[in-house]
Amino acid sequence: MNLLELGILALVEGVCDIVPIDSSAHAVIVSRLIGLRAGGLAPMIHLGAALALAFYFWREVGSIFSGLWKLRKARIEAGTRLLAKLLVVALPFLLLQGDVGGIALPKLASLFWIGVITIVCAVVMLFADRLSLTVKRIEHIGFLTSLAIGVAQIASLITGIGRLPAALITARLFGMERSAAYKFVLLASLPILLVEAVAGLAQGGRHPGFSDLLSFALTFILVLVSLPIAFSLIRRAGLLPFALYRLLFGMILVGLGLL
Repeated sequence: MNLLELGILALVEGVCDIVPIDSSAHAVIVSRLIGLRAGGLAPMIHLGAALALAFYFWREVGSIFSGLWKLRKARIEAGTRLLAKLLVVALPFLLLQGDVGGIALPKLASLFWIGVITIVCAVVMLFADRLSLTVKRIEHIGFLTSLAIGVAQIASLITGIGRLPAALITARLFGMERSAAYKFVLLASLPILLVEAVAGLAQGGRHPGFSDLLSFALTFILVLVSLPIAFSLIRRAGLLPFALYRLLFGMILVGLGLL
């Protein structure tokens, strides 16, 4: 693949996975229109996104490691409690990815229906953001709320919903502040992306080549650039920009599906 193609995959499989616009629908349309699929590059793309998140949230990651270190003295710090919540959020999706219980992943083939689902989710995102309370931060939420956010990610089984949007909508419905909710679901994405990357590399059984390393670097850079932009939009306008984008994208998918 050339640099442009790798950049497109980094955007679709990396950036779209950490911005609430659903990477699965974008991956479908990129595959249909220009025939690009991440394939064996996906693990390195996920690893690049994960390391960008860890770099961006270095304070929280540092707090987690500090809390783990102090566990040896039987002291439970804020970082340890944060890690526990993140694992509760990540676990349902990771179990799903591991095919625990033999759950089959439904794959929608119709661009029309993917577009319809995208539009419906955009409307739900808009109403959830506008009608929900904005009172809770990460330290205020408990394990039941974390579990509810984690279970909500199962909705991403359906192409057009998206794991991050489903988690973010649920966090807002539980009254989390917009920036805090986004930060929380992104931190919970860290273990998911790392597990996906490690599992993909182990299953691939090959050493990363130049394209793998380049896709990793491009994803790392693009995600790192996208995060402050996304947070700025959320602080200023909430989830409205992302909901409007999803409405437009959904209508394009519906139009393509009708052709």
